[in-house]
Amino acid sequence: MWFAALVTCEDNQWFVRFVGRLLQGSPPVLALLARNPFPDRPPRFVRAEMYDYAPTSLEVRRRDGTWWTRQPRGDYCPVLSADDFASGD
Repeated sequence: MWFAALVTCEDNQWFVRFVGRLLQGSPPVLALLARNPFPDRPPRFVRAEMYDYAPTSLEVRRRDGTWWTRQPRGDYCPVLSADDFASGD
């Protein structure tokens, strides 16, 4: 979801709605994921963080198979809970 970071979380309503549906355990939204990371029950909270990615050197890639390094940039969205979506979107 690299393209989500092109705008702020507040301006990215599809992402906020996506998180809201994850918190509600929406089957159609969970079906968009390769696997359900919450098989027993929906999460209580979701946090979205941003990272800067850079390719590794050929030496590092050959040595340990790592293609990318990442450095944290900070929060993309504040911590959200199902209560934040209790009255709808």
